[in-house]
Amino acid sequence: MLILMSSDYPILDNFFGLDAEEAIVESGVREIFTPHQPISDSDLLLGRQKEVKKLVQTLNTPGQHVLLFGERGVGKSSLANIVAEFLRLLIKRKIFVKRCDREDTFESILVGPLAWVGGDLKLKTVSEESAAKALLDLKMVKGDKSKSYTGTYEVNSPVTPSTVAEIIHDIEGLLVVDEVDALANLNEQRKLAELIKLLSDAGSKFKIMIVGIAETGSELTAAHPSVQRCLKETKVRRMTESELKQVVMKGSAKTGLAFTPKVTASIASLSAGYPHFTHLIALKCAEMAIADGRKDIRDANLNDALELAVEDAEGTLKHDYDQATRSTGSDMYKNIVIAAAMMKSEEFSSATLRQEVQRITGKPISQGSMNNFLKRLVSDDSASILRRMSKGIYRFSDPRMASFARMANALVDEA
Repeated sequence: MLILMSSDYPILDNFFGLDAEEAIVESGVREIFTPHQPISDSDLLLGRQKEVKKLVQTLNTPGQHVLLFGERGVGKSSLANIVAEFLRLLIKRKIFVKRCDREDTFESILVGPLAWVGGDLKLKTVSEESAAKALLDLKMVKGDKSKSYTGTYEVNSPVTPSTVAEIIHDIEGLLVVDEVDALANLNEQRKLAELIKLLSDAGSKFKIMIVGIAETGSELTAAHPSVQRCLKETKVRRMTESELKQVVMKGSAKTGLAFTPKVTASIASLSAGYPHFTHLIALKCAEMAIADGRKDIRDANLNDALELAVEDAEGTLKHDYDQATRSTGSDMYKNIVIAAAMMKSEEFSSATLRQEVQRITGKPISQGSMNNFLKRLVSDDSASILRRMSKGIYRFSDPRMASFARMANALVDEA
């Protein structure tokens, strides 16, 4: 097989643009601005100092566990990562991380902690006497992974919250259950909530942190009635523009690139409170500068970076935006979406939306005409780009769409 090395054939770099890619990789900028993965470096988690301190204190309080919830893109997983790392370093806790998908169950979520103490969840036969002895033996060998009882005892009864609570009771550990909203069966969430209650009641050293997308905490615990007193709910808020500016400035210092104050302010404004978008836009600005051999990122560079950011954004956002604004006969669908993106509040009336459309287009439009266009853009659920909250009151079905629409139309000056 013939392998062509760019060092041997410099023309390959120029022909395929790999010289620029090599410079970007060597700069390490993708380890600093990380829109596609949670932050793992505490030095880069800005604007969350109070939350980190509070969560670490909660998890070090007997009987207390944590529920992190909020919108997609606000940094829940990054916050959970840093809190877990502090607990590992400061308290020497054993950390288990489970990111859920639709196929996960209560058993699969607990595989890590149970395997740590020698448990085997796959074997479920033999007598009740052996099953009871298996639980006893598992409790006797906590932390000793060199011993295996798999071939000796096979647990006959299903893995329940109570049996798991007994087995992991004395582990000084933390289980982070991320993306718990992905679970297809709400009964699995209820079992997890029941386990938390049992651990709390028994004064267990083992702690659990649940993380997921939700508007209320009860959505992630299947509204378990008895878990509220031991599960500290923390809604992860959107970040302020000041905090998002810090993200850009910190990244600027680490990369040695200079973002002008206006570019920094524009990125923070366009991000609309979502650190995901701040990281995405800043990364594209930085990649372009490195590829061009520049150290500065000026106003003129931002629009080009926004085009790349839109191309690299989440597929569902692009799809929903394209579906809503695509029209061969009128720009009005696009104008309405842009107008909605420029609203100062998350919810807005049809009258204020119409006023913003008139400002953008410079032409009057009757409310009747607006309503005709809105028929395609609005639904009572999340099936359309806009959701009807009450008569004449709307919001984006996905709150991130406001930021994406402004990025897609390079609305920097208005930001």
